[in-house]
Amino acid sequence: MALNTLVATLLCTIVLPIFLFLVAVKLWEVYLIRGRDPSCRASLPPGSMGLPFIGETLQLLLQRRKFLQMKRRKYGCIYRTHLFGNPTVRVMGANNVRQILLGEHKLVAVQWPASVRTILGSDTLSNMHGTQHKNKKKAIMRAFSRDALEHYIPVIQEEVRSAVTEWLEKDSYVLVYPEMKRLMFRIAMRILLGFDPDQIKTDEQELVEAFEEMIKNLFSLPVDVPFSGLYRGLKARNLIHSKIEENIQKKIDGGEVKHRDALQQLIEISRNSDEPFSMQRRAVQHAETSRSACR
Repeated sequence: MALNTLVATLLCTIVLPIFLFLVAVKLWEVYLIRGRDPSCRASLPPGSMGLPFIGETLQLLLQRRKFLQMKRRKYGCIYRTHLFGNPTVRVMGANNVRQILLGEHKLVAVQWPASVRTILGSDTLSNMHGTQHKNKKKAIMRAFSRDALEHYIPVIQEEVRSAVTEWLEKDSYVLVYPEMKRLMFRIAMRILLGFDPDQIKTDEQELVEAFEEMIKNLFSLPVDVPFSGLYRGLKARNLIHSKIEENIQKKIDGGEVKHRDALQQLIEISRNSDEPFSMQRRAVQHAETSRSACR
């Protein structure tokens, strides 16, 4: 009798939970595989989908490079997994990556993780496709044409001279990397976002911290709850937006233009093309543009 009770207790407390857990993992993988594109007849690459809903995100965040190396040794250069709330196929190797890049809009369509799309917004260039992407890219590239760049040179020279003078006046040594990073950010603030030198003095540190916080949380779990990565990334993005929108409003109101920055040129392009002007859209675009320029 005592032995039967012990066996029943063992089954209920250890074996049954393990069995239910394994069943849940298997059902999770079957559910994801059944959700594949029915028009594609090719088989899925090898791999595992991890835990229900979480996938293998925690393993990636905790192990980082070791996780990727382990997956490559086990499954090769192409394998499936589940990261940041989405089924994912990881592709490595020059030939494999080349086929993906050359097959955009034919073999594959570009889509960033949910957290990136949420933080950057749906109106950013990286989240657009087809004709909309082409037209938006053409408009943005006008702000970086040869004629436009000529207007930026005096501002760049002014910032470089100011930085070098500041470094020469220091009694101690200069840390090159952080100082160059700060210089690039100041240049981006002026020629891309239209900040005045006085604005930079008051807002630079706050914007640098917000920018770094936003970049750090771009790839995070798509859960918007207090203290989560997505929550902190959105909070930092909103701070950047508020500063940029102040500059946009000043330019729309016809404030004094000391130099033609990228923001001013995009406003003029929007007016000339009769495109509806959205301050929020421009703020998102410039946050993305400055992110690319400063990295």
